[in-house]
Amino acid sequence: MSQNENGVRDGMRWFRVDLHIHTPASEDYAEPDATLLDILQEAERRGLDIIAFTDHNTVHGYELMRQEIDFLMALERQQRITDEERVRLDEYRRLLARITVLPGFEFTSHYGAHILAIFAPDRPISLIEATLLQLGVPPELLKKGACSIADTRHVTDAYEIINRAGGIVIAPHANGPNGVITETLRMGTSGQARVAATQHPALHALEFVNFYTDHEKFTSPAFYNGKTDHYERRMFCIQGSDAHRLRRASAGEGNGWHRHGVGDRYIEALLPATTFAALKELFTSQEFDRVRVPKRDQKQWEVDTLRSGASSERQALRPESSAATLWRDIAALANVGGGTLIVGGADAGTSISGVSNPEQLSETLRRSVQEHLTPRPYLTFELINYEGRDLLRVEVRASEPPPYLGNDGVIYTRHDGETVSADRSEIIQLCRRALAEGAVSPLDNGQELDLPRSGVEIVDAQKRAGTWLYEVRDLRTTAGVTRDRAQGLWAYAIGRYEDLRDGRVDLQSQVKWKGRLGLWRAYRQGNRTKYDLVHRDANGVIDHVFFGVSDWGLSTSWQALIGDRATDSIEHEPRSFGDETLADDHDAFEEPAGDPAPAWGDRRHRWRGRGGLWRISRDAQGQVRFDLVMRSKEGDGIKEYPGVSRDRLTEAWMNLIRVPRPRTGIEVVEIITDDHGERRFVFRNLRTGETSNSPWRLQDIEEGTVRQYAARMALQDTPLDESKVRWWGNLGYLRPMRSQIDLVYRDEDGVDHIYYAARRDELAFEWRELLEEYGEL
Repeated sequence: MSQNENGVRDGMRWFRVDLHIHTPASEDYAEPDATLLDILQEAERRGLDIIAFTDHNTVHGYELMRQEIDFLMALERQQRITDEERVRLDEYRRLLARITVLPGFEFTSHYGAHILAIFAPDRPISLIEATLLQLGVPPELLKKGACSIADTRHVTDAYEIINRAGGIVIAPHANGPNGVITETLRMGTSGQARVAATQHPALHALEFVNFYTDHEKFTSPAFYNGKTDHYERRMFCIQGSDAHRLRRASAGEGNGWHRHGVGDRYIEALLPATTFAALKELFTSQEFDRVRVPKRDQKQWEVDTLRSGASSERQALRPESSAATLWRDIAALANVGGGTLIVGGADAGTSISGVSNPEQLSETLRRSVQEHLTPRPYLTFELINYEGRDLLRVEVRASEPPPYLGNDGVIYTRHDGETVSADRSEIIQLCRRALAEGAVSPLDNGQELDLPRSGVEIVDAQKRAGTWLYEVRDLRTTAGVTRDRAQGLWAYAIGRYEDLRDGRVDLQSQVKWKGRLGLWRAYRQGNRTKYDLVHRDANGVIDHVFFGVSDWGLSTSWQALIGDRATDSIEHEPRSFGDETLADDHDAFEEPAGDPAPAWGDRRHRWRGRGGLWRISRDAQGQVRFDLVMRSKEGDGIKEYPGVSRDRLTEAWMNLIRVPRPRTGIEVVEIITDDHGERRFVFRNLRTGETSNSPWRLQDIEEGTVRQYAARMALQDTPLDESKVRWWGNLGYLRPMRSQIDLVYRDEDGVDHIYYAARRDELAFEWRELLEEYGEL
């Protein structure tokens, strides 16, 4: 059989398949009011060609659909059908002509492992239920959709029974809760049992969760490639949505169970037709290249949400054809505090058309913003692939307090997912917010910009292929610098620039101005003092930030600014992650010899400029309180402000309190106690930001993994014993190890977050400074 350059055989094409979809017939379905027609319509929206209804230990969901269709057709034959019923019947006919729906069930075996059984649509329901009875499901539970059933058949017995009945046999979420791999590991059974559960000749495929991120030995799809001793049978490794709702739940919604919706985790199969026979022929073949598993990330889920029509003030999906007016969306996003614009939607409907020339489009948007908006927000561009098409993702961040004004005289904002003109009250609110955040008056009569002759400036930043590229102005302009290639002053400048870009630093509150010239900070490097300087234009907009400027490179006007601030305190040399030139001066920052090591429960101020944070706690009424301090302008005194309520905090204080998560380690997001009193854990991988799709039981987690360590420590740390933490404001650490450490963050709501097993050498910014503060580096 011939094939073209895309791997497509003659007479075949790629179809989307999701073989793990529940209906309200399952007792744990998250949206019991959803209809079977709703599920089919969602499958069409997601572009699925073949789906299977696989309710827990029942085929009742599929049976109800067939019964409803038969009933409507009987009414039609008897000419008793109403208009509403006819619309419903016509919709069923339209969808079933487009989508192949297969009957099936998700069986619970003797020790709790689940098995998917999928059958031909013409197989009688009574015969499928006979298979369930043979598997040990009691007759009184055949229509219940019960998740747990006692005294059923063992895994391998179930494989053989389903296979003899003509079904496709799949081990669902094999590496997750109630999966055959996980259950054999949990039970501590022999390796032979695991071989039998994954290599049995009656088993057609293994379904994996976290398909591209699970790299453990037995739980990785790559392990079952036929090249491992005792696992010589290569397996079809697939994914399925395990959908218990129509659409994917947003982060934090629900209790962590069944977050995915219809079509969220599908496969693509190369088939001659969308039939059960073609699908079974594939899974009984050795043509593994006829199945592919698309990879999705959080940004693709973001597009899914926008395509579904969900309104969002901070996200917008637009077609490339509207490029000339996209500056209005950018202005609106900047005015609501920042957001994301995704370009590549269709002119109408929810389809995706993509962008034809991303580089030209990004340049067009950049020029359009320069021409139309005052001030100009920060823009970062990223090309993402979505369903085979290129989309341009534009992240908008406010460079200055609002309002952002268009050259058409309009201030745009966001309402109900749309960009609209702000009304009078909204404009007043934006202006008040700007004044509260320290915006300067446009009446400043300062001098024109006189560039320093030393230091560096970050001129531009773009994200390409997942890597940030920075354009750095030194004595010459050098383009295309990445963070990991930058050293010395360049690395320091990029680090400070990222603080500004990501909102970790409130620049307005820290700059000391003289006309249009400003001093951000002064610090000591060896025997030399260096400065971070700022310039603002005639409208008060900061347009230049210069990092690491030496005093010999300053003109008279800059020297005058520095001279006026000669008595201000000078900070220690900033530690820049990856800046090897600072290593020689390391001893200057260590505790003096002979001083005792800090005690556990020790607490120190965390400063930013003149403001410092001592503690976040709760009063007797459970209200969150903040213990704050302020240095005097002269730097010779400190005033304490204990027990400040949250409503009295300005944005500058909130910027001090809020700290981004480290990008290393693992967080236990939630501990759930189920109906049987068993604890389950929801994890967040801090490196990728991904949250586990379903909660884990402790016994399901492989021994000796970071995930197991985090789960055990989370039980021990709930509630947190503050006497076991060394605190730096609202940041802290406990249990330091040679290469890893457990970190603590208490947020503005007084909630503690613990980041387990963070790698010391990968920490940056405040987290690295925390360890430096206590001499842990």
